[in-house]
Amino acid sequence: MPKPVPALGYLCLSENPTAEAGRALVRQFVLVREAERMGYDDIWLGEQHFDGHWPHGGAIALLGQLAAVTSKSRIGSMALLPAMRDALQLAEDVATLDLMSKGRFQFGVASGSAFSKTLAARGLSPAQAREGLHRTLDQVMSLLGGAPLPGTVADDGLSLVPRPAQAQVPVWVACDDDAGIERAATQGWGLMAAATHTPARVRSAVERYTRASGGREPELVLARFACTAATREEALAIARPYFESFVPRAQAQGWGADPKRSLARDVEALLAESLVGQHTEVAAQFRAMADRYGATRIAILPTSAQFDTHKHILADFVDEVRPMLEDD
Repeated sequence: MPKPVPALGYLCLSENPTAEAGRALVRQFVLVREAERMGYDDIWLGEQHFDGHWPHGGAIALLGQLAAVTSKSRIGSMALLPAMRDALQLAEDVATLDLMSKGRFQFGVASGSAFSKTLAARGLSPAQAREGLHRTLDQVMSLLGGAPLPGTVADDGLSLVPRPAQAQVPVWVACDDDAGIERAATQGWGLMAAATHTPARVRSAVERYTRASGGREPELVLARFACTAATREEALAIARPYFESFVPRAQAQGWGADPKRSLARDVEALLAESLVGQHTEVAAQFRAMADRYGATRIAILPTSAQFDTHKHILADFVDEVRPMLEDD
């Protein structure tokens, strides 16, 4: 029996083709307002450091703006890096974001182990980042649940202020180490996969989670580069140049060195695994993400840094692709 069609989300990274970060950030939130008006279920915002193309180093501040300019769509981090943060401050930030959004916040996290330059700038190794993710996340969730601050007892009266609007803020973890997956399965957290993760990597994480949970499949939010158009040729004409500029960036940043784990350095593989093509073709690809990977939510990242084209791709997913999914 086919699985339900995934929810439609939008992943924001403030494309910055003119190297004007302030302009790119302002334009991103214009697009956010448009995406919510169009009816996107989720709007996600990524954390990115030392990358002029995606100027999202101040992710917490940007998430606050995301909460402020939306009112219906669920919003979320895709993903924050807890290993680089103080647990108490992060818990306060998450609680505040959840209150500001009236209980719409989804807490997506990752170790950042793929971003060696970002970690090195903070004196962290990939192994330390993976350990720090789990340690800090456990502390944050304990504080969000009302536990006393570390080093205090309940009688001291020191607990998290403010408290989140949701009794349990949804957690999504981007990880594929055994300890992380087992922890996510035990806690009932969802999994998160990047647009550059290989199919084998995503499927392996889902399978291990299912085993660790005793047979319960995870909720999975899957990022995907995307471009839908009236013809496949038109879509490829937009997407291919985007990937041809993305791959050198990935190489310069040190992303995706292992082709068994990442597609970041392979234009043809990126095209093959992205939602790119004519509207009916993309609708079939979108629907297949549920059966192929178990995706319950998909966050699209339009393959254009040009404002008007980016906006047009967002609109076509709602106006052209979504009706085909709803007709099933």
